[in-house]
Amino acid sequence: MKNITKFLMAFLCLGMIFASCSKDNIDYDAINEQIRQEQIRQYKTKKQQAQAIKDYAAANFTNPKFSSDSIGIWYEVLNEGTGDPFDYTTGIPKISVNYKGELMDNNKTVFAQTKEGTPANYSDLRITYTETTQGQFLGACWFFAFVPESINSNGAEKKLLGLLPKGLKKGSKIKLVTPSVWGFDNRTYKIGDGPSIPADSPLVYTIEVVSMEKATSI
Repeated sequence: MKNITKFLMAFLCLGMIFASCSKDNIDYDAINEQIRQEQIRQYKTKKQQAQAIKDYAAANFTNPKFSSDSIGIWYEVLNEGTGDPFDYTTGIPKISVNYKGELMDNNKTVFAQTKEGTPANYSDLRITYTETTQGQFLGACWFFAFVPESINSNGAEKKLLGLLPKGLKKGSKIKLVTPSVWGFDNRTYKIGDGPSIPADSPLVYTIEVVSMEKATSI
């Protein structure tokens, strides 16, 4: 729980601060307690789903690998890709991807996927893992899939907790199964005309990177 990703907790904290801005005094103790309770909730959810996710990976992946207890994602690299990895010290990439999202059920229910020959294009990777009006939210697991384990910024090593040492690059293909906290969490969700995704559903994603280059804006 100590290694919970800083970017996710930052979003949570910012949301709470903005919600409190209408008050004369911000109760930082209350904000910190809300963050602590959220960490506990996420930890319990990941722990409850851990064995089922591990069993799914063992049954469906040829060479399953585990991220860490703090993340709880199992994954398999299907294609390493070609070229140089994206340099996240220079910005955020825009991406073109083929992907399929499935429920971790006996039917392997597909809740969203790209059409053959028609990849999905995102002007900024952040669109996939944060909810904006400019794209389709697919879950925080996309952050972990794309970014490297760490980056060197001004001589300091900063951990991003990505699944792969250098992150995904052009031609990379990865399959992962994620706890629900890095998917759509504790709410029912629906993407386009796809089936409804029940609350607290672990998700399975297969992601193939068609292209990556530096984004210009979000």
